[in-house]
Amino acid sequence: MEIKCPNCGAENWLENQSRCFQCNAVLRRCIDCTNYDRRAATCTTTNADIDLREAEHPSVLSCSTNCTNYSYLGQAA
Repeated sequence: MEIKCPNCGAENWLENQSRCFQCNAVLRRCIDCTNYDRRAATCTTTNADIDLREAEHPSVLSCSTNCTNYSYLGQAA
């Protein structure tokens, strides 16, 4: 599935890229995942506490970067 980079807006393939090909930003953000509960700041699948700051601006070491349960909010139903 194609998603827009939250940093620069470039189109990227989420299935085979974890980082934006233009600006190198992490593409999988918890804030964009259907499994993230913003009010509780937790992942509903793993029950992990994920701070809102990390959910919005993940690093290469963040949970979302290589999450196998990641489900993009913007994908077509």
